[in-house]
Amino acid sequence: MTKPLSEYWINSSHNTYLTGHQLTGLSSVEMYTKALYRGCRCIELDIWDGGKDEFLGTPIPVVYHGHTMTSKILFEDIIKALQVFLMLHPKTYPLILSLENHCSLPYQQAMATQLKSILGNQLYVPDESSLKGPLPSPLQ
Repeated sequence: MTKPLSEYWINSSHNTYLTGHQLTGLSSVEMYTKALYRGCRCIELDIWDGGKDEFLGTPIPVVYHGHTMTSKILFEDIIKALQVFLMLHPKTYPLILSLENHCSLPYQQAMATQLKSILGNQLYVPDESSLKGPLPSPLQ
């Protein structure tokens, strides 16, 4: 597991949140946990502008199959579920989040804040110099 990440086949998911039909089905945080236990290490989140917090007025990003009648789940709840999975399985190789981002800037800022506050040092954030070379290895 010392070669660059791009040299590996990675079990990926699509529309991970859906429990059923992609136009009218329910969305569930539990589907992310199920995908992880089935070996998925790249999971997809389709993120959209949600509402605003009732008291603080802060943006609430949501995940759902956009422009459909599928139910919406909170981006934050998914990240918390990932954090619990990582806590229970600390030797898991990296999880890759495929963020299909449809959010406006305030919601993107809320997503970044939630990722950093929930995942903390478990979150890999590349610096400028690392973007010019090969990807890190899973071991790194």
